[in-house]
Amino acid sequence: MTSIHVDDLTITYGDNTVISGMNLTVEDGEFFTLLGPSGCGKTTLLRTIAGFITPASGRIAFGDRDVTNVPTYRRNIGMMFQDYALFPDKTVAANVAYGLKARKTPRAEIAVRVSEALERVGMEAFADRHPGALSGGQRQRVALARALVIRPSVLLMDEPLSALDTKLRLQVRESIMDLQRELGITTVFVTHDQEEALAMSDRIALFRSGDIEQLGSPSEIYRVPVSSYAADFIGAANVLPVTVSQASAGDPGEAVTVSLGEVALRGVRRTELAAGEAYAIARPEHLRLLAAGEPVGEGMTAVAGEVVRQQYLGQRQQHRVRLANGAEIETSEAASGRGFAAGERVAVLFPERETLVMAS
Repeated sequence: MTSIHVDDLTITYGDNTVISGMNLTVEDGEFFTLLGPSGCGKTTLLRTIAGFITPASGRIAFGDRDVTNVPTYRRNIGMMFQDYALFPDKTVAANVAYGLKARKTPRAEIAVRVSEALERVGMEAFADRHPGALSGGQRQRVALARALVIRPSVLLMDEPLSALDTKLRLQVRESIMDLQRELGITTVFVTHDQEEALAMSDRIALFRSGDIEQLGSPSEIYRVPVSSYAADFIGAANVLPVTVSQASAGDPGEAVTVSLGEVALRGVRRTELAAGEAYAIARPEHLRLLAAGEPVGEGMTAVAGEVVRQQYLGQRQQHRVRLANGAEIETSEAASGRGFAAGERVAVLFPERETLVMAS
C-alpha cells in the first residue's frame, strides 16, 4: 500500500492560479474523496497526482518516493475516467490486457491476470465482446478491471459513475467499494455527488474555489460542518440568517442564544461570533413539527410557522414551512408520524444540540 503526500502544491493555468500552497495526505489504503462543484479544483488536483499536469511549485510523493516530475506511465497508477476510455476496436480481454502489454508482461501471465481481473468484476463471460455490445455499467466494470489488473500502487477515479443511471450507479459503486477494501489500494475519488462521497469515503476533502473548505470523515463533515457552505453542500440544510447580540468566543459546542426574528433561538456555537449577522443551521431530519399550541419539550426552541407544502415519499414525509419572519425551511420525518396539510399553523421545534450557529 502507498500513501500520497501533497506538499505546498501550487497549480496554475497561464496567469490563473487554480490551487495555491495546498497540503494534503492520503493514508495507506484509504478511500479518499475530493468533493465539490464544477470548477473548484478537484479534478485539477487529481490530474496532477496522476502526472497529467505539472505543478508550478510544490511536491507530490507516493510514500517516500517523490513523483513530482515522474511521467504518468512510471507512477504505477490505475486510472478510471468518466467516459470509460475503452478501445472500441478491441475486445474486453484486450482492453484489460493493454496496460500489461505496455509493461511487457509475459503472455502467459497476462492471460492469467486478465482472467482474474474480469472474474473479480463479474465480467469473465464477456471477455470476447467489444465495448459497443456492453451496457454502461458493464463498460465501467471493464474499465475498473483494466485499472486494477496492473496492480497499481494508487487508484485514481475521475467521476467514474456520473454517466450511469441511478440503479447502475449504485451497483457499480458497491463493486468499487468492495474491491477497494478487498485489495486495500489507496484510492482518490473525484465526484460532485455528495451522496456518493458520504457512502463511499473514509475521508472527504470538500473543495471551494481551489482550496479545501473542510477535511474529515463523512460523519464529521455532515454533523459538524465548519461553514454554511459546507453545511449546504453536504446534504440538505436549512441555513437561516440570525442576529448575535454580543460577540462571543470559546470552544465549539458551547451553548449560544441568537435572535431569529422575534424568537430567541438556542443552539451551539461552531465558530467565533461577532455581534451582528450570523447563520443558524439545522438539518431537515433534526426538526420536528407540532400543532400550534402543543407543549414543547425541554431542549427545544419552538418557532411559529405555516405549512406551505407536504410531500409523502414512502418511508419519509417532508414539509415546507414558512416561518413568522418569512424564511422557509424543510423538515423530514418518518411517514408514520403526523402529517400537516398546506395552510396549517404549526410550531417548528429546533433541538438545541443539533442547531449549529456560525459566523456568516
